[in-house]
Amino acid sequence: MVYMVWYDATPNKPTTEKIREAIAAYVNRFTLPPDVVLVNSVDEAEVAGVAVRSERTVQANNFWVGRSEEQA
Repeated sequence: MVYMVWYDATPNKPTTEKIREAIAAYVNRFTLPPDVVLVNSVDEAEVAGVAVRSERTVQANNFWVGRSEEQA
């Protein structure tokens, strides 16, 4: 699986908005919608249409956006 990494450390911006912006950038770049976003545990949130998963290797304020192998 290939991910696009999105970084957003804007204070007071909701995590869901950061994830939505990362998804929009992914769609703009690859023309396909992602189905998974990997985040740090401090950035966990629910966003419709994608699975948001916490991974310890992802640093805070980083959002790894991609498509699962089944969808690729």
